[in-house]
Amino acid sequence: MRCYSQLNGVCLDKLIVDSKIYSNVCLSFSNERISSFNNGLKYLDLRGLNSLGLPGIIDIHVHLRGLEYSYKEDEYSGSLAAISGCITSVIDMPNTKPQVRNVKVLDYKLRALKEYTTIDYGIYAGIPENPGEAFKLADKPIAGFKIYPEDLRAPRRILCEVLRAAESRGLLVIIHPEHPDIIDFVDYGYYRGFYRSCIAETLAIDEVKNLVLECSSKPRIHITHISCPQSIIKAKSFRFTVDVTPHHLLWDQDSYKPLFNLWCESKVNPPLRGIIEKSILWNLLLEGYIDAIASDHAPHSNSEKLWLTPSQCLPGFSSLENWPGALLLVFYRLGLLDLFSKLTSINPAKILGVKGYGCIDVGCYANLSIFTLDTIDSPGNIYSKSKITPYINTKRLKCLANIIRGRLVYYDSEPKVGRGFGVNIFEYRG
Repeated sequence: MRCYSQLNGVCLDKLIVDSKIYSNVCLSFSNERISSFNNGLKYLDLRGLNSLGLPGIIDIHVHLRGLEYSYKEDEYSGSLAAISGCITSVIDMPNTKPQVRNVKVLDYKLRALKEYTTIDYGIYAGIPENPGEAFKLADKPIAGFKIYPEDLRAPRRILCEVLRAAESRGLLVIIHPEHPDIIDFVDYGYYRGFYRSCIAETLAIDEVKNLVLECSSKPRIHITHISCPQSIIKAKSFRFTVDVTPHHLLWDQDSYKPLFNLWCESKVNPPLRGIIEKSILWNLLLEGYIDAIASDHAPHSNSEKLWLTPSQCLPGFSSLENWPGALLLVFYRLGLLDLFSKLTSINPAKILGVKGYGCIDVGCYANLSIFTLDTIDSPGNIYSKSKITPYINTKRLKCLANIIRGRLVYYDSEPKVGRGFGVNIFEYRG
């Protein structure tokens, strides 16, 4: 792959800046950042291609796998999938094998991310097993800590230490909102959302709130892939930030039609809900209750998804190549391009607490997600190792060009950078 030199700038048919859409506009780049709004020589000119530029998309919930799960996905294949979907930054999850619960594994994962990614990145640490480890993890360049349902059963001393370490370092604590006491006692014999109920979500959010009070700490709490309207209302009443996934907005139990077998390709935790829940989810999004959209890209091998019963196949699927264009098409048809930009770039940067990202202004990093406003059918996954996804044949807008720190990393359906281009956004100061 060719590693492109720094661009001087780019010209577009349309560009979203905050809540306004500008036509026939050019941006100048200097030292990896936006330097001015004007035309110049040797710019990448995408005018006439029905091009739409947005602040670089930031996906704050991604499983790049790697380590012993590299057969599912690795840092290179996952980041290629991300840049081809017009995503400019991803935040990786710690439930790898081994899990990122101590400094030794974290250092190994950080080296792998630095060596293999083609996209800017961050990573969450898991809940450590030993006292004293949380502050050591917090001193590393991480996005924050991830609390899974089983972690709510960890010793209170360790959980409190995590919250205090996060607060002291200004890190995010991101929550998978399903209570272990509920999801452990369900019937897995039949899937389609009739287990892992909304009660599991609301009880988990209550548990987190009680934990914050018990630990006398005030970390930044974020509830991820929330799927139930009552859960959103409760989380916002506690002043937590929340995100929803594209698949909970695009599909429900009855609207999604399986391509391969018995719903395994769409099996995900939390599960797809009913059409009523999905409709209310959209209403809450339009009313401003939802802060961000995140993919929960969770790739698995074919043998873990195909020709198994719903109780046997693993939850989660790959989505990085397809979700931005598929969801952007919906927002475009609704006339809500500015809201899409807010939920996928502006707010994620604020939630993570990273400056210079998620914005288009002088001094911001020159990160741009550029689509063509022409509808195509998704061919499925090309770069991800995981080929089983419900996005196959889904209508979407095509990623025309992806610019990260002023460099063209994806253009004309082809990656333009190689391994090692990505930087850790929690330590990089270009």
